[in-house]
Amino acid sequence: MKANLTLYATTGAIALALFVIGCSSVTIEQPLSAHPTPVDKDKFEGTWLVEKSAVDVKFASNGVARIAGTEWEEDHFRLVQGEMIVTEGKENKYISIRFEEDGVWTNWYYFIQYKFTDSGDLVLWLPNADAFETAIKTNALQGLVTKEQYSKSINVTNAPAALLDFMDDPEGRDLFGYREPIVLRRIAAP
Repeated sequence: MKANLTLYATTGAIALALFVIGCSSVTIEQPLSAHPTPVDKDKFEGTWLVEKSAVDVKFASNGVARIAGTEWEEDHFRLVQGEMIVTEGKENKYISIRFEEDGVWTNWYYFIQYKFTDSGDLVLWLPNADAFETAIKTNALQGLVTKEQYSKSINVTNAPAALLDFMDDPEGRDLFGYREPIVLRRIAAP
């Protein structure tokens, strides 16, 4: 599998349902926005509770959010870092996340649809791997599907603008796991 999905869950504060290595993943080669703007900056920044861990989110001056948390590995804490780019589509908002692994940034991004509730909780929906696989098989999207015994990896290769248009199409409502939202709570503001 492309990345340690426990890392994805822990760091991503923001992408939490992929806990086991056997899960399916949907990735893109570029973030959904080439020109990051700090959309919802005040709502994202701070410390978030992710299962039993805390993850910090802070936007850099270039509009890219940095994410940091720790993982317990081989009797030591290990710093886990990522970056998050927020994108507004026509109808929905998305985040693209990639991670630093052993000092090297991954060359792919995970993407997630999100919204904030009135009380400030962050609701996330992960991509529906089956729906994206079908979109690739029917040529609605371009990409590569790699199947393993208990999982599949889907890499969408469309240009970000084309992928955003596809995801914002009202006919594509099953593209994300709306029945299994992930809700995160901010435990400290910056």
